[in-house]
Amino acid sequence: MKKIVLLIMSIYCGGVALLAQGNNIIRFDGQQDSVVALPYMQIDKERSVGAVSTVTGEQLSHSTRYGINTAMTGLASGLFVLGGSTNPGSEAATWKIRGLSRGNDGDGPLIVIDGQNNRSLSSITIEEVESVQVLKDITAKMLYGSKAANGVIMITTKRGKGKTRYHATGEFGLKQAVHIPEFINSKDYTRLYNQALKNDGLASLYSAEDIAGYAAANNPEKYPDVDFYDIFLKENTQFYRANLQVEGSRNKIGYFLNLGYYGENGLEAVGDGTKYTRLNVRSNLDYQINDYISSYLDIAARWDLWSRPNLSYSVFFNSLSTHRPNDYPLFMGEYGDENSLGWGVNQSTNLYGELTRKGYADDENSFAQTNMGLKFNLNHLVRGLTAKVSLSYDAYNAISKGKTYTYSRVRLEEDGSYVRVGEDNLKGTESKFSDDTYRNLGLNGQVDYSTSWQKHELLANMVYNVQRKSVKTILNGPSTIQDDKSMNVGLRMNYAYDRKYIVELDASLMGSDKFIKENRWGMFGAVGLAWNISRENFMRELDWLDVLRVKGSFGVMGYDNAYDYLMYESFYSSNGNFRTGNKNSMIEYGHKISQIGNKDFTFEKSRELNIGLEGRFLKDRLALDANYFYEYRYDIPTELKYQIPSYVGFNATYPNMNYNEISNRGFELSVSWGDRTGALKYQVGANFMYTKAIHEKIDEKNMYTHQNRAGRETDAIMGWLADGLYQNEAEVQEHGVISKYGNIKPGDIKLLDVINDRGDNIIDDYDKVFIGNSFPRVNYALNLNLEYKGISLYLLGQGVAGFDRMMSNSYYFCTGQSKYSEKVLGTAIVNPETGNIQQGATYPRLTSLDNGHSYRASTYWIEKGSYFKLRTAELAYTIPASICSKIGADNLKVFVKGDNLFTLSTIKDLDPENINAGLTGNPMFRTFSVGIVLNY
Repeated sequence: MKKIVLLIMSIYCGGVALLAQGNNIIRFDGQQDSVVALPYMQIDKERSVGAVSTVTGEQLSHSTRYGINTAMTGLASGLFVLGGSTNPGSEAATWKIRGLSRGNDGDGPLIVIDGQNNRSLSSITIEEVESVQVLKDITAKMLYGSKAANGVIMITTKRGKGKTRYHATGEFGLKQAVHIPEFINSKDYTRLYNQALKNDGLASLYSAEDIAGYAAANNPEKYPDVDFYDIFLKENTQFYRANLQVEGSRNKIGYFLNLGYYGENGLEAVGDGTKYTRLNVRSNLDYQINDYISSYLDIAARWDLWSRPNLSYSVFFNSLSTHRPNDYPLFMGEYGDENSLGWGVNQSTNLYGELTRKGYADDENSFAQTNMGLKFNLNHLVRGLTAKVSLSYDAYNAISKGKTYTYSRVRLEEDGSYVRVGEDNLKGTESKFSDDTYRNLGLNGQVDYSTSWQKHELLANMVYNVQRKSVKTILNGPSTIQDDKSMNVGLRMNYAYDRKYIVELDASLMGSDKFIKENRWGMFGAVGLAWNISRENFMRELDWLDVLRVKGSFGVMGYDNAYDYLMYESFYSSNGNFRTGNKNSMIEYGHKISQIGNKDFTFEKSRELNIGLEGRFLKDRLALDANYFYEYRYDIPTELKYQIPSYVGFNATYPNMNYNEISNRGFELSVSWGDRTGALKYQVGANFMYTKAIHEKIDEKNMYTHQNRAGRETDAIMGWLADGLYQNEAEVQEHGVISKYGNIKPGDIKLLDVINDRGDNIIDDYDKVFIGNSFPRVNYALNLNLEYKGISLYLLGQGVAGFDRMMSNSYYFCTGQSKYSEKVLGTAIVNPETGNIQQGATYPRLTSLDNGHSYRASTYWIEKGSYFKLRTAELAYTIPASICSKIGADNLKVFVKGDNLFTLSTIKDLDPENINAGLTGNPMFRTFSVGIVLNY
């Protein structure tokens, strides 16, 4: 495969080399931009009224990540990025702009790539990116219509201009797993599981002979002790990356051509493991047809290939985290014969067999992305008039196929005999596991007008967008998901007087087919103001002041992305049958209502305010951008369960209505300082965001005021107040409460009885209160960029604060017959002589029962979620031009990089960013890489 990729690269770049030749241009990250990219246009920064954060492709390139999903972490004020999946080829993250504007169930921002909506972040690589704009306030995002209320990520890819430049990058790296969950061995497990049974008043499962056998560890068939993480996981894995680019312009043609390769191996230490390969190409072409018309054609394609065992990563890690060390021996036979796999009573599968003998799967995702358009310069007809029309089409296909084998297992019985189950069948037939398609069609049109007279300037643009997205799942016959169709007509008018006072009006006529015809259109608008104070005469004598401006915006926009289709219709489903007629010979079928339609459904709405301050001082060395924002969401759709009286007759099905309301407010700040001292050029920067969202109105069951969500944070965690562990039976009796969730014994968590007015002293759901919040109130980042005589250093640190983690996953809640983590080594055990639990117990008493009294959300399990990470570090050296010229290059840079290098947090056992990493999927990684960049 690698040889094929290298051959394709050679042919591709060899053909491109025939077009042109030239030099490369180097930019410094701290350069101040004089224009702001907005939907469908660019505008001078001093005429902008909105809140927009910009990240350059150069800033992204410091990361070892191949996609921008996690590479954007900490780079833009107002953007929160939380790392998710790290599975090979499936890196993912959660993005939120300005917090939880819709609550915990809110969607992420709208993704726009090269002006086209509804595109995926995974469809683009860092090397293709020219810039990323984060559109945050209502004037910035209004023209993108009914899916933009949660903010917009607007990505612009590179285009060719000027002299031809060649760019080649090669990189090799290691990904080191961090925060691997630790579980106890068989000796400790059998002892502690017996203790759990004893705590429940049940007989021991393991005899003293059994426990001694596990401790001796000399008979793995009878007394297995399998460390699944140690055996089946490697400590690190490798990745490879290569990229070639040519950009420039020649003979009315501008061109940007890119070819990229990325390869990565999985963490499986047994079998062939997972191998991921990605090949991506992009061609952005511009052609000047004549003095009045220009055109462009952008084509991008990507192929993702996975070769893996017939076992998904989620199932693999679920097996690692749930298969107990004594469930089964991996191999049977005196010499651990790999042809005889073990199995046990509690696990019918063998993880070694699942990885090596269950078969294989080949997954292939192919993606094509096309933009084409015409630009018209109508200045000869009306001075300042231009127009543009564009068409986009995206096609995505995902196919998974492979073979499924079966394998035999052997179990040792109590009498010493062997029992074999299953058959070895390594032939199998190839079958298709999944087949999905995705299509996205977009049509854009716009007319722009710009004019000026005396001290007046006017800029206006009208835009039109139609979008249609379809998803189909094809397996054992086609099934189709409802197409998502939307339309938007927008207008922006920006007026400036003497470049001091700016007024902007924005309006959108939004259309959505998720509502009945009478409600499918909504008219929304916004106004923005700005005052460039530094242009006033009374400010010009201040030598230290370069730019000072205040800005503000206010408006209302619609949102429809949270709605399902046909929510305005009522539906019925079958509900049993009954017999009628002569001798009950006829069967009649009953029906029940399964969805109650609401024809009054309309757009969810967002009323937003933004007030900002921008400044540059001391000859542009110091830059500052601050914003206060307030957003009020109303008409949020919800299934109205509690506001409708029971006598109306609704039972399990309730109508959906525009009812809930949420307010979100916060503050964001970014500041940077850049200067040069002799040969040293440096820049330091920081960004900060605080945000909090409140339920102003919510459909809820009003039982007790202390449980009302109205007036509470949208991310509030409900649970019980806890006061340590019961030390002995006397303390249990003294507390005098009964738990609905099981008998209370010494070593249990002391949950507090909040509702005591009924006099029953019962611990139940009515005692739950608000005990924390799950989303960070604060998001911040620090960065440093140094350059000195060819040596450069880049550091980026990012952190979050002001939130809590409920440690309730399988690593912490070790109940029933689950696998025991190392947390249980501190479990409370009653001393039979004193009746007290041991001093310093850090874990409640164990139970063989599921969901006991202690194992539910309470302050005992709450931990502060705050953390700080050194996200990225890059040390590079650019070889002097005098040496590079000898090989015909303009410059040559070698570098070493690292990501996620260290973490500061009170959570030590798991990664605080993703506490399920390593349990349900890949762990988080610390990455290191070395590479070379060649420009000529």
